[in-house]
Amino acid sequence: MSEAILNAAQVAAGYGSHEVLHGIDFAVRTGELCGIIGPNGAGKTTLLRALYGLLPVRAGTIRYDGRDITRLAVRERLAAGIGYVAQERNVFPGLSVGDNIDMALSVLTNGWSEAKRRQRKEFVYDLFPRLRERQRQAVGLMSGGEQRMVAISLGMIGKPRVLLLDEPTTGLAPVVVHQLMSAIRSFNNEESVATIVVEQNVLSLLDAVDTICIVKDGRTIPYRGDPAAIKDKDIWEYL
Repeated sequence: MSEAILNAAQVAAGYGSHEVLHGIDFAVRTGELCGIIGPNGAGKTTLLRALYGLLPVRAGTIRYDGRDITRLAVRERLAAGIGYVAQERNVFPGLSVGDNIDMALSVLTNGWSEAKRRQRKEFVYDLFPRLRERQRQAVGLMSGGEQRMVAISLGMIGKPRVLLLDEPTTGLAPVVVHQLMSAIRSFNNEESVATIVVEQNVLSLLDAVDTICIVKDGRTIPYRGDPAAIKDKDIWEYL
């Protein structure tokens, strides 16, 4: 089995005097789609923020591709190939879909040829055909699900080696949830990246992921089996 590309060892983190993560351990490998589940307030989003560098680590280490990145700034993690899509739709609502993607390409793909950038744009349009249809429309006039597609496409556009997704399907209709999770699964397979998805919509997540990590009370609960097997248990045990 390959080594983990992203690894957290005994990581503690929190907000002010409130510690949320209490020595958490986590690892994901290249080509793996990992789902993180757990109750509200368990520390799932805090874990992603710590992995991306948005939240300082108080103890423990985070390693990426064998390198200690515990103190590395967000911009350096992004440049190294770690992408992050927050719960909020971080898009430019007054710009069109195409302009949002072009702006992300200009920032994330320094040194790429125009031909390579066009090819990459077509790649995300293939993942999200709805965005191709609406590429000239202002993002702020689109539905919540379509805006979420734009936000996720911006996280994918720079060809990350690790992609962190925080609750990408929250508040969306079941048909849109299915479309998003299918696109995320296709992206993970085609790009052979490590993808980490925090999700409250557990049943849709378990249909898509390779592995899961259960976070509860700021700690991880080991689970080595097939994610689909959880359906045979009382799912609320973990929520």
